[in-house]
Amino acid sequence: MKFILFGTGPGLPVLDKGLSSIHVEHEGRHFLLDTGEGCSHQLLRHGLSGDVLDAVLVSHYHPDHISGIFMLIQMLYLQRRAKDLHVFLPERENEFEGLLQFQYTFPHRLSFRLLVHPMEELNRYFTGIDAMQTDHLQNYRNVVEPLGFPNPMRSWAFRIGGPGKALVYSADIQTTDCIRPFLEDIHSLIVDAMHPPVEQILKLADVPIPRVLLTHGLSPELEDWLAVNTAPNFELAQEDFEYRIDE
Repeated sequence: MKFILFGTGPGLPVLDKGLSSIHVEHEGRHFLLDTGEGCSHQLLRHGLSGDVLDAVLVSHYHPDHISGIFMLIQMLYLQRRAKDLHVFLPERENEFEGLLQFQYTFPHRLSFRLLVHPMEELNRYFTGIDAMQTDHLQNYRNVVEPLGFPNPMRSWAFRIGGPGKALVYSADIQTTDCIRPFLEDIHSLIVDAMHPPVEQILKLADVPIPRVLLTHGLSPELEDWLAVNTAPNFELAQEDFEYRIDE
């Protein structure tokens, strides 16, 4: 397995970091996990555009995780992509075509079939990759429910690969406890180091994961802890670096 982090920055754009997006190659298939602004540029830079991608998975609808998907679809259309593209969305997937029409990107005019699915159908189309719901959006309940908004507040983490060789991408989370079922017998974890309390991140130092990549910025408390402490499996995630997991 190979993976490249296209963006490791927090939700606030910063000059030296991209927004959340990761390319994963596993068993000859190519996945894009999240589509933060600039992901199309990164696909071009790494020679991964055109017909390379098999599927796009969006963990949740915060702008720093979804904002690049429309430019991605337009780029692939202008490149005359021919292969089907599967897009797995976190919620309200039936409304996605309306967003495309709003931008005059009409699916029937694309050079490829754009196949939009709910995240729950991921295993029907791709084996060896799983999704589980996380707690990231649950703090919005006090807004969504009183005002009757239709938001289901679904966000997702992803696990790719088999025992001992798996990669987990937490996407944004409020606690690391919510992804605990995904962390057994994995090799690498890409974890949100900004939102969870520092105590939640430090729990990962005691889990037998060889590589914990801290991404999405660092909370001030975690930054202070790292200034005077180390954990043998913690690394700051690097953009544009090809990580490998031997299979």
